[in-house]
Amino acid sequence: MSRPRESIIEYRSYDLTAAMPLEFHNRRTWKISPVRSGRLHVHNCFEIGVCLSGSGSISFGREELPFREGDVLFVGRNVPHTTWSSPDTGSVWKYIHADPELLLGEAVVSRASSPQRFSWMLSDCHLLLAGHECPWLPPLAEAIIEEASAQQADFLPCVQGLFEALFFRLFRIYNASAPSPSSPFLLSSLSPALDYISRHYMESFPQETLAAECHLSPTHFRRKFQQQFGTNPLSYLHQVRIMKSCDLLRSTNRNIAEIAEQVGYASLSCFNRHFIELNGCTPSRWRNLRGGARRTTLIGLPGWERPETADEIEARNQTDAKKGGHAY
Repeated sequence: MSRPRESIIEYRSYDLTAAMPLEFHNRRTWKISPVRSGRLHVHNCFEIGVCLSGSGSISFGREELPFREGDVLFVGRNVPHTTWSSPDTGSVWKYIHADPELLLGEAVVSRASSPQRFSWMLSDCHLLLAGHECPWLPPLAEAIIEEASAQQADFLPCVQGLFEALFFRLFRIYNASAPSPSSPFLLSSLSPALDYISRHYMESFPQETLAAECHLSPTHFRRKFQQQFGTNPLSYLHQVRIMKSCDLLRSTNRNIAEIAEQVGYASLSCFNRHFIELNGCTPSRWRNLRGGARRTTLIGLPGWERPETADEIEARNQTDAKKGGHAY
């Protein structure tokens, strides 16, 4: 019997901080392609999506749900999913990504009737709610989008209050629809490694440390990581480091050697080599070309910083199929 093909899951990391614990894609709406991606993707944060028009479907791996205009999507961190439009209508979305713990604070989470289940929701939640069935939801979501987009004086405390109301009402629905926490895919066993890299990317550590975080043997961990992400743990670590360096190149005036050291490279030549491999140019040239852009959300994958086109998705699906990747 032939070995079943494994899926490839993309990990999309957003650099959220206590000073700015949310990101709103306010420069454009997202027009979702009608071509279904053969890959699922996950975020390191909580995602809220509002369907402004059109219809289509969203897949959580083994679960597939239809959506239409007015629906609101809630996806916890590390929940694999992908979205595509109906060919006849297309669909347009707006998204917010947030770190709920940074946004709300531990004191707010502790006030939940079950703080542990509340924390589970932030990681496990995968709900698609119809606006006409939850009349409180559209105006609350729209208020959050308006505040996050305008960013007027004291907008962050206002957003925090709106999010607190949203998450506690969402918690009621999550409790009713999810009797026990369960990831829709097997990614949860690798989540500790992703979280560790996110916290310690600037440090030197062996891959055995990541395997231990996931309670897996080093060999099993490396094989599973390669199967799930289509790359090895070390290459993924370099992607995260280079992503962080892009943010620093754009947002600070620090010299390149300082940035290289800050993201974990003791050697400037090593930093330059990995930067060129992922971005196709040197850090200095990238800074000159991209320095005026708002931010980079991940290297080499357009799904982070703009909606992917149908041609891009089809080309990647064909490449994955040649490599034996699983298509949903």
